[in-house]
Formats: sequence, structure tokens, C-alpha cells
Amino acid sequence: MSRRSKLLMSLVFVLVLANFIQATTLEIWYVGWTNEMKTVAQSIIDSQFTAKTGIDVKVEPLSWSDYYNKYLLSLASRDTPDLFVLGTETVDFGLRGGLVDLAKFKPDEFAEMEKEVFGSLMGPFSFRGTRFGMPVSIGAMIAAYRQDILNDMGLSIPNEWEDIKKWQPKAMAQNRTFGFHYGSVQYDSIWGAYTLITQNGGQLFNPDGFSSALDKPESIKGFQEYISLFKDHKFPQVGVGLPPFVSGEWLMITDGIWLYPNLLQHAPQLKGKWVLDLMPGTKQSDGSIHHGSFAGSSVMGISTYSKHKEEAWQFLKWFTSTETQANISNSIIEQIPGSMWLPANKEALANIEIDDDARNAIYGQLSHSEPAPYAINVAVLYRYVKFAVDKSVLQDMDPKEAILEAAKEMNAEMARRKKEYSRLLANLD
Repeated sequence: MSRRSKLLMSLVFVLVLANFIQATTLEIWYVGWTNEMKTVAQSIIDSQFTAKTGIDVKVEPLSWSDYYNKYLLSLASRDTPDLFVLGTETVDFGLRGGLVDLAKFKPDEFAEMEKEVFGSLMGPFSFRGTRFGMPVSIGAMIAAYRQDILNDMGLSIPNEWEDIKKWQPKAMAQNRTFGFHYGSVQYDSIWGAYTLITQNGGQLFNPDGFSSALDKPESIKGFQEYISLFKDHKFPQVGVGLPPFVSGEWLMITDGIWLYPNLLQHAPQLKGKWVLDLMPGTKQSDGSIHHGSFAGSSVMGISTYSKHKEEAWQFLKWFTSTETQANISNSIIEQIPGSMWLPANKEALANIEIDDDARNAIYGQLSHSEPAPYAINVAVLYRYVKFAVDKSVLQDMDPKEAILEAAKEMNAEMARRKKEYSRLLANLD
């Protein structure tokens, strides 16, 4: 073969290889991102990942209201994207064979990546040593306080619930109160109860994932403390979003981390009058104050049915890196007023471009907080906690009786599910 022919064949090979690389396209379904967030992130992906690797990436944002059925149908048909962004159903999908166990797929690399996120975030996504996803974003319940009014009343930012209990009569005498309105996130009572339960050393579920922890003494005490805020200290049971806080009727408001951009965007008249800070806490036996509350995360996992697992892993590593996470977070904050996407990467979170006090409050709250551990079919189980709250607050049922009843119902549901999952669990042993 002549030298010219060899060169020609080499050129053809290079062109074919280049076309093959360019033809690789990763598809990602991303629940929780709006179209605006996707546009911001897609620009960064195109310029910083695709431009360097030749791997195209197509992101499809999905809403929390309709993603679950779409994910289920795609897994059932095995016609899936290469990567999913998921929530609490991650382990369930993984046990059913739909997600790659990253701890087995890339054990050394994943172990290093896991060190870069808040350790507690892995709780709902870890089961018997499996890791079916990597946290990419975080959320937590946090509090805002009307510092101007508290100062006028001779009060400070409350450090403990006991502070608020002492101050509530003075606040009510001025037609004010502290708004914990059944807790939140999205005004759901379960996360208010979860706050006091975990601050008192309790939990919703045991580590086995198949039994309730609501009947533990610490959980019972925390639940009773939560109900007492409404029954004995007259916390408001309903609220209408920001207006009570803006008017000064509520001296405290609690919500997810979106509370911060919402107040900046929708209550500019309060500039300098409020402060973001830790949730009120509970004193521990060693004298420290536990400010923990709900914390959660979205995770990115690789579909078992992806034909591009290595490329998907390459993207996952890039996406969860400190530089990428900080870049996407800051770009969303800068380009979409009133929006916030917080990275799960600890170093990236420390470098988001928001007010120093707010960033420190968010970072501190996440350091105190923990997600609920993994439990089978968790969305169904949460309702038993809500039922217990409603029975205690609205129907005057004894809180201890209500939470023990919830534990019993939860255990019965989990026992049924354990039988259903027995074959899947056997594969882990």
C-alpha cells in the first residue's frame, strides 16, 4: 500500500471517529428545573462540556407534578434517557433495576466525589451500601425574622423554641406572632413535625428502611413539643404566604431556601428590616443547641438502559464538580431574578454570590439538618405523620396516642411492602 493510500485511510479513520464522537448525545431528564434554568445551564454545558468532549447533551426540564409517572413508564419500557435527576424515589428505582449502582460502577471515583457533598444528604439515597445517584442540588427549611420589629420590642433573634414560648405572650399582646404555619416546605405539616422530632433526637424511619421510628421516646417527645406550639402557645395554623410577614403580623416565617429570593424579589420595601437565620433550636444534654430541620437533595443517576454509560459518568463528574456547580448556581441567581438553585457541593455552596449573612445562614442550616433516611414507598408513609398532626391539632387527640397510631399504621404498610420487595432485596445479599 502506497504512503498516499495509508495517509488517506488514516484521514478517513479520523473523520469516522470524529463523527462517531460527535454523534454521541446524552439525554437528561431534570425534574425541578424551569425552562429558564435549563436555558442558563444548557449554555454552560454547551460551551464548557460539549466543546471540550464532543459529547452533546440535551436537557429536558420536568415539573415535580408530572415527572414520576413519566419516569416509571420509561423504565417499564426500557426507553429511558441516559441520566435522570430524581428525588426520594431513587432507591426504589434502583432496587427495581432501573439505575446504575455508582458505588459499584466507579467505586474509587465515586468515593472521592461523595466527600465533596454534605454527608447527611446521602441518607435517603443509600441502602445496604448501594449508591444509585449523586446529589446535585440541595434544599432546606430556613427561617426569616423581622429584626426591626424584634429590636423595637426589646427582643433578639430567637436561638431556641423556649425563647419564642417566653416571648409569644408579649407578641400576641401586640397582635403579632411567630409563623411556623404547620411547618412548611410548601406549608406541609410533616416538615414542621420533623423539625422538632429530629431536634429531640428522633426520626421518622429506622435505618433498615422497613420500620417506623415514630414510636421511639425521642420521636414521641419531639412530636409532643411540635403539637404544643399550636395547642399551648397559639402558633397560627394557617397562613397566606409572605403577606403576614411583610405586614409585621408574623415576626418569623419558615419555608424552603426559596424564601430568600422570594423576599428579595417580592418584598423590596423590607430591605434592611429582616434577616435570614437558623431555625429556632432545642437544647441538648451537652448544652449545645440543635437547629436542625428538613434538608433534601435532588440526585443525578445513570439509567441502566443507557447505551452511553461511560459518557454519562463523564458528564456526571463534570456536573458535580465545584467549578461547574458554582458556575451554574451563580448564573441562575444572576440571570433569573427571584430564582435560586443551590449546589450540593460544599465548596461550591460556600462560593455562591449572595449576601454573606444569608449564605452563612443557609450553610449553617444545612450543617445542622438532615434528610429523612430511606424508607420503602416513602411518599405513602409521610401521610401518616400528617394524619397524626391533624388529629392532634384539629381533633384534640392526645399527641402521644396519635403518633403511636401513626407508627403502627406505618409499620403495617412497610411490612406489606417488604414482602413485595423480598425478591429485589435478595439480590443485594
